[in-house]
Amino acid sequence: MTTPSQPRPVLQDPEANHEFSQQGVVTRPFFSPEQVAELRGELDQLGTFGGSGFYDTAAAALESAQREAIHRILCSAFAQAASELLVDYEPVMSSFIVKGHGQDSQKEIHRDFRLLDESQFRAVCIWVPLVDVDEINGALAVIRGSHQVDTGPRSVPMTPRYSQDPLLELSFEDAETVPVSAGEAVVFDMALAHGSDVNHSNLPRYAAAVAYAPKSAPLSLYFCDTDDSVEELAVPHPDVFRQIDWRVRPNYLRSLGMISSDRPPTSSAEFLQQSRAISQGSATD
Repeated sequence: MTTPSQPRPVLQDPEANHEFSQQGVVTRPFFSPEQVAELRGELDQLGTFGGSGFYDTAAAALESAQREAIHRILCSAFAQAASELLVDYEPVMSSFIVKGHGQDSQKEIHRDFRLLDESQFRAVCIWVPLVDVDEINGALAVIRGSHQVDTGPRSVPMTPRYSQDPLLELSFEDAETVPVSAGEAVVFDMALAHGSDVNHSNLPRYAAAVAYAPKSAPLSLYFCDTDDSVEELAVPHPDVFRQIDWRVRPNYLRSLGMISSDRPPTSSAEFLQQSRAISQGSATD
């Protein structure tokens, strides 16, 4: 089962937008070496982040002032290039990611939670490494075409148990590594299955990411309760995503109703088969 095709343009360049619509991911030049160094310097001034394992400021226990400072720095740094790349989008969330050395530096194959009505709009992540990345130090790995495969609600703080998550059985052998240079952006649909394997190098892997949504798109939080019910909650402003506790239903948000649990089951094999059919079929459109 697939979601509707891209309903409106995301990227300003028509050829890149076509590739993005069908593949769910493109790479594009984004920062100059000077801009990479400047961004690293600004982030270093805020303190030391990470260590061993996988560290993401979006999920870390930070003071709100520090979290907002990181968001301001990243949104400011991304603003010019993002405005030239995307069609009328605005930043929603951001993160500074440090992948240390060792087995616990792996980030499993996953899909980001849903922010909006994906039958009408698409949310986008611009992920930019601040060092060269490849298979050795944990470049992003993606499953092309997977953004159009429906496996049920992508909710917080968990996936409903009635929706067997086919991604749990996937490995990095099922995904394609995307090596890029420092400052080169990997632009992907937030419904795309992605992750990053172990950092086998002796140096930290630094990356910055900003999630964007169309300015005209109503935003929502899809919250899964302990009884596996998923409720759509209206998000009046992007700042809400950085302020809420994902583990607790934010009762101050207006309910837009419950999300139906009806959908065909999808195994990991079916998920890969459908994703590859979408990706390979697009090449002959």
